[in-house]
Amino acid sequence: MHTNAELREGFLSFFESKGHKRHPSGSLVPPEWDHSTLLNSAGMQPLMPYFLGREPPPAPLLATSQKVFRTPDIDEVGRDGRYLTFFEMLGNFSFGQYFKEGAIEFAWEFVFEHMKIDADRFWVTVFAGDPELGLGEDDEAVRLWEQIGMPADRIIRLDRSQNFWSVGGPGPCGPDTELFYDRGEGIGCGRPECAPGCTCERYLEFWNLVFMEFELHADGTVTPLPSQNVDTGMGLERAASILQGVISVYETDGYQSIMDWIASESGVAFGESEKATKAHRILADHGRGMTFLVGDGVLPSNEGRGYVLRRIIRRAVQQARTVGLDDLWRITDVVAEQMGPWYPELVENRGRIQEIVRAEEERFSQTLERGLKLFEEIAGKGTISGEDAFLLHDTYGFPLELTRELALEREIAIDEETFTRLMAEQRARSRAGAGRQEARAAEFAEKAGFQTEFVGYEKIEVLTQIGALEQLEGGDFLAKLRESPFYPEGGGQVSDKGFIEHDETGARAELEEAYRVGDDQVLLFHGEGFAEGDRVRAVVPWKVRFPTMANHTATHLLHQALRDVLGDHVRQAGSAVRPDKLRFDFTHGQALTPDERGQVEEIVNEKVFENLPVRTFVTPIDEARKLGAMMLFGEKYGDEVRVVEIPGFSSELCGGTHVRWTAEIGPFVLLSEASVGSGTRRIEAVTSSDAFAYLHGKTHEAEELREELARARKEAKKGPKASAEADVVFRDESDGIVVAEVKSMKGAELRDLSDQIRQSKQATAVLLGSVDDGRAYLVVNLDPSLVEKGADAVSIVKEAAKKIGGGGGGKPTLAEAGGKNPDGLVEAYEVGKSEIASAIGS
Repeated sequence: MHTNAELREGFLSFFESKGHKRHPSGSLVPPEWDHSTLLNSAGMQPLMPYFLGREPPPAPLLATSQKVFRTPDIDEVGRDGRYLTFFEMLGNFSFGQYFKEGAIEFAWEFVFEHMKIDADRFWVTVFAGDPELGLGEDDEAVRLWEQIGMPADRIIRLDRSQNFWSVGGPGPCGPDTELFYDRGEGIGCGRPECAPGCTCERYLEFWNLVFMEFELHADGTVTPLPSQNVDTGMGLERAASILQGVISVYETDGYQSIMDWIASESGVAFGESEKATKAHRILADHGRGMTFLVGDGVLPSNEGRGYVLRRIIRRAVQQARTVGLDDLWRITDVVAEQMGPWYPELVENRGRIQEIVRAEEERFSQTLERGLKLFEEIAGKGTISGEDAFLLHDTYGFPLELTRELALEREIAIDEETFTRLMAEQRARSRAGAGRQEARAAEFAEKAGFQTEFVGYEKIEVLTQIGALEQLEGGDFLAKLRESPFYPEGGGQVSDKGFIEHDETGARAELEEAYRVGDDQVLLFHGEGFAEGDRVRAVVPWKVRFPTMANHTATHLLHQALRDVLGDHVRQAGSAVRPDKLRFDFTHGQALTPDERGQVEEIVNEKVFENLPVRTFVTPIDEARKLGAMMLFGEKYGDEVRVVEIPGFSSELCGGTHVRWTAEIGPFVLLSEASVGSGTRRIEAVTSSDAFAYLHGKTHEAEELREELARARKEAKKGPKASAEADVVFRDESDGIVVAEVKSMKGAELRDLSDQIRQSKQATAVLLGSVDDGRAYLVVNLDPSLVEKGADAVSIVKEAAKKIGGGGGGKPTLAEAGGKNPDGLVEAYEVGKSEIASAIGS
């Protein structure tokens, strides 16, 4: 038992022989009810409902190899051989079966009979007690260790900070005993009193046995759990370093294939220099982390776990450049090849993982190039002010973590206090407030002691009772209804809006927010005159629910239409279903052509006009798979799932609300299609009355544009040709960026028209294209505010011009280009939009 694979299999097989059921790893993404962390950072987290007694475990004894990710260590990775973000945690778990004696006996047997660790190097620590919790020393654990043969002088008692385990806040907890390996005097601090618990690296903690018998509450008190449980965690990589006789986890076989690949592709070997060693460590750890995060459905973004993924990709890209490694995204294939036998989701989603990481790498490479130039200028001052760090971040998309790392290499100080204040003013308050409210709602749901019955699939109005109520500030209150028609945000569908009305007094409270808490819900209302036990009428207005249902069913039609037109590689990558419009993100590598857009729109409308039934039913997940129901990438499902089926066309797992017949959707209009980075495209569309209003408005808009065009030609005084009416086609209009195309126009005419469109549309940027005499022409017109943020029309038009086979120039606010490939205009628009978004750090 020497390799990582042998240790993993040996551990699981050993505990199987002791009556444990081998249980698969949970996702890195916690379930919706777990607000304690962005990502699972402990082997037991996916099993919390079993420890808390909320759900029955699949077996009373379990053994797992759980993938975990710890975000606090991101910046530490690479500086030495200890820190990791992604790793595997081996664990054996008992739910009310064996307790301290059984856990210690199993650990003793595995350590000495299977790992064959040198007994003279083996130490343990136990809980020394804590007066604040009202708990004394764990003398039972001490007695059990001595009874099994552990020398008393190698049993160390440590305080709560080191030998009492919790999830980091309210939740299951308990004293623990930790197992250590003595790596020898040459590794440590050299002090005579050095022992487990010392901050030096001599004693390596590799296995933690948690005796989970309490629940920690928000007020700091502990109460007994329904049963005494055991949760253990052995760090696979740490234990492997002991078996393989190496000091650093990066020297174990689990990282060698990755580092060999890095060396062969870059020509720079691990250990060749201090810089190379740091780069190899970061690339090996972050390469594994990004592969597993995307494999579990995480996408790069600027918030939450998406930002964690973006951070490690960007940090890895920067380090890859220091050793001359290009196309870092290929490292995901190395990870999938090595870890796929244990984690099949990596193999199943290999292409998707590559696509997402590649897109993020390409996008950041442009940011990195611009930001590094500015960083070097700033670094020349000898210090980096908070304002400069904020400028790098906000204008050039340069994350503080990267600024900090580069500054550390140059031994330059950063005013992080000012940077933090500036960031707080920009975004922290609102996000922190929302997070606190959600956590408060989850705690309120737990205290209520009952689960709300959601009746919103069948009803939008119901007479019900307020089962629990908690008053907040400013006339707001949290409530749990016995029965609720309100749909809480989930599956891409936004929360319902509506109200409750007191059955006796007529008092009314408006619904401000609906929080989803697992399979339960908590509602936030604003109003007065309500108390727990009141009978109320709960209402979702038809004008809110109906268009939402129409848009949600339309996303299912759109999903299948995209697959029909573009291919089966298209998968949903996110959505937002609202009453006024729908947004649908999907995997595809390039912009849709006008013909493809037309085909997609036509297919959706055909299915609407066919008036197909929309059926919903609940079935076991295995049966849903047999029926071919579409399952979303990265989504975790239970044993029973809800299927939404449009017979003969579409079948998906979905918990949202839908119309009964497709004709209820009304007309479907595709508003825009554009890139949102990470190899993902986005479509925005409208249905029903919003689609009719849009089509009606476009008629007037086209007339206005033609009038603008006529005026521009008249002013340009270009002779007879100028009076000819042009065909204006709007490609896209979103996020303040207008893309338009006209025929038979170039030069001053095109520039003048771009200026008129920018002013009339109050747009921040206009990309205007034209075809004249077989050549393509482009104009990029930017509002001065964008130039202040770092955008440059010249660089944007030059990049876009590559798609039309030409070049261009101009000034920062207005630039133009020409080329001989008119067929490349659509791609040129996409490049232009992407360049604008990248330049302003969006």
